[in-house]
Amino acid sequence: MKPLQGRIAIVTGSTKGNGRAIAELFSANGSNVVIVGRDEKEAAVAVHEISQKYKTHPLGLRVDVTRLEGVVKMVETTLKKFDRRIDIFVNNAGFPIEDRLWDRALHEISEDDVNEVLDVDTLGSFRCCKEVLPVIMNQKSGVIINISSTPAIAGYDKGAPYTVTKSAILGLTKYIAKEYGKFGIRCNAIAPGSIATARNWGRLSKAERLALVSGIPLGRPGNRRISLESR
Repeated sequence: MKPLQGRIAIVTGSTKGNGRAIAELFSANGSNVVIVGRDEKEAAVAVHEISQKYKTHPLGLRVDVTRLEGVVKMVETTLKKFDRRIDIFVNNAGFPIEDRLWDRALHEISEDDVNEVLDVDTLGSFRCCKEVLPVIMNQKSGVIINISSTPAIAGYDKGAPYTVTKSAILGLTKYIAKEYGKFGIRCNAIAPGSIATARNWGRLSKAERLALVSGIPLGRPGNRRISLESR
């Protein structure tokens, strides 16, 4: 028996990158994963590849977490498909790293710049938590995993909007853990460091990559080629 056999997990932003790695890890351990992304074709491809590789029953959905109606439909569709149950929810959807936001100092960005990232990372996570909490409260069990980032803990001299939004996610996580623990619900946050995905690593020059890993003891970034072998 695999450790997550038969569990239902929703992972937002999971058609590629870190989210795809999370979805594959859950699938390798027996979970039926709802693959969520903005591109319907990418979600369909991910579902096909995961179902073939792990012999599970994934579901692909096109969802924009900045739209509450889409989040509501995502939860409703999952419940209908998987016998009215959700066991794990991962808030992985995030605003893409963009030079216009990453390389400008705080005094150079606008309120709209910050709101653009907040709407996806922080408010997107809030919308998803708001809709899934009643489900797992009724079950008296469930896990919510929010994705923060190391700059939210240690600070960083780039990407001000991202640091602000990822810091807010830590507050959201602490609140949910405190408020909903009595319902058998766990809520945790993961704060990854530098991960070599196409979205963020591919945009850097060699000098920028060397500077970024200079403070990492292993001298390299993390990657999504994690072991997917079941225990």
